Amino acid sequence: MGKVKIEIPRDTIIKRYLSFQHFERLIKNQSLYFSRFDKFEDHLEGGINRRNYHNISNSLSIFDLAMQKWPSVSLRTEEETQALNKSESEILEDTFTSILGPQKKIDGDAFLKNISSWLYANCWTDLGHECQAMWQLYGSSGSNCRHDNGCQECAKTLGNSVCIETTVGAIVDNLELPEGYNLTVQKIEYIDHRTSHFHEDDLVMRPYFSKALHFSYENEVRFMLWPESNDIKFSYKYKQSTINNQDNQQLKLKNLSRFIHRVILAPPPPSKISKIQKLHMERFGTELGVQDELSNRYLKSKVEKLFIATNLNLKISESDLIQISPKDCYTV
Repeated sequence: MGKVKIEIPRDTIIKRYLSFQHFERLIKNQSLYFSRFDKFEDHLEGGINRRNYHNISNSLSIFDLAMQKWPSVSLRTEEETQALNKSESEILEDTFTSILGPQKKIDGDAFLKNISSWLYANCWTDLGHECQAMWQLYGSSGSNCRHDNGCQECAKTLGNSVCIETTVGAIVDNLELPEGYNLTVQKIEYIDHRTSHFHEDDLVMRPYFSKALHFSYENEVRFMLWPESNDIKFSYKYKQSTINNQDNQQLKLKNLSRFIHRVILAPPPPSKISKIQKLHMERFGTELGVQDELSNRYLKSKVEKLFIATNLNLKISESDLIQISPKDCYTV
């Protein structure tokens, strides 16, 4: 079994928003889905900063050497030729330390292009409160929709998602780590890739727990999985790098009752909330009772049926986003 490293308190409460479809798959398969880094929306995922390029690749040194060797051999002294040959040997043997062990810098470009295909992540947030943006981005079957406004494919899934609440320790203790893989849990650091710079010693792990500032609203806690195999090859020669054909990893969960502490139901879509409030006010002249009407009973019924079918007894909570502000003495 590989190594497990937890860089965040085990009792940290974390949440994950997902569509009912994905939640149902998690429950029925009793497994946690890890996506490959190169499948993420963030194209900077798993990459390094511009200022750290020379720590991984010596391509610029190779170009410089090629320019020095370009003039005719007859124009160089024996000492110059020896110096160039020594530089060439050093370039060919120069290495850097990576998450997959020592690598040659001559293979650095291939490493940078391919390393993301060997890393997998399952992402959570440690925000202490619910997040409306998270419900919209990750709580529908059409997550991160890029369709036209009013997309029916995504609209029909609004209000039909859940948020799982648990702790870092509960996940680690219930994951069955596959043979030959390591797992690290860490908070994500949000950086500006154009200006930030990592110390050379940090390049083994830090780039894979860093994201662009544009995603800082996520407050991500990342569970990263990667192989400890020494058979993976990164080659500067065209099409000679090892290819990973495993698009994802699904890790079995030992005990769902211990893995999940609470399931939060999605609030109704904003348009539906407004409609319910308006009709209720027209009928009763007060918002007393509106919160009960905003209860996601349909989704709660689906979740309860799923739990009954899988012999689970987990806490189900309504969303905090259905709370109402006082309008009169009855709603104080």
